[in-house]
Amino acid sequence: MKALCCALLLFFGGLGCARIYRPVTLVSPSRGAAPTEGLSGGLTPQPWGDNSRYEKKAQAANLRVLVLELENPSAEGTEVLRLELPEGVTALSAQEAAHLVRQYSAAHLLYPLIPALLAAASSDGGGAATIGPTPAMVFGAMALVGLLVGLPNMGVAERSNRRLEEFFLAEAWSPGRLEPGQTRRGLIFLRGPDLRAPLQIRVISRGGSGERALELTCPGSPPL
Repeated sequence: MKALCCALLLFFGGLGCARIYRPVTLVSPSRGAAPTEGLSGGLTPQPWGDNSRYEKKAQAANLRVLVLELENPSAEGTEVLRLELPEGVTALSAQEAAHLVRQYSAAHLLYPLIPALLAAASSDGGGAATIGPTPAMVFGAMALVGLLVGLPNMGVAERSNRRLEEFFLAEAWSPGRLEPGQTRRGLIFLRGPDLRAPLQIRVISRGGSGERALELTCPGSPPL
């Protein structure tokens, strides 16, 4: 039983506690690319701030969360139509990106569930008396402690996941019209094979002279 208890403690230690989501603000990309007619912009990774667990999940899922900023420096309005991505790179919605990096809140129910199942399985049903606590008593106590620890962690994970998704939804970039002098900035969510490689995208817009493309390059992400 001692070995089993140690294994449980190691398992729960590996599961860890839920992490609170710490709010972050959008960064402003530098304008490294030469502007095209009616459009200029920049593209840069959005820092995760004090949210390393979400950042690690994003890297494991090959997800890039980037800030795209576009400005119309011309005297005429321009319509931003779409983004053209390299082969093998796909765009995700804010909800899809949030789902990829979410903390597993229900996993914290294992804290009380596993000891409770072991307590039920180890009950001797009123057999011979023993000195000291029985295995069922030990696992029952562990189940109670697990309940007191697991439920708050589940709540923290759920609230943190919801706050992250709300941030993604509120700041997600979308195509549309840019009036003269107007700037639009927001998050785009891209999934590709290599996060460490630079990424180049083409922003397709339409103005008085027809469609044109602005090419933007984002640096790769350093490993954690």
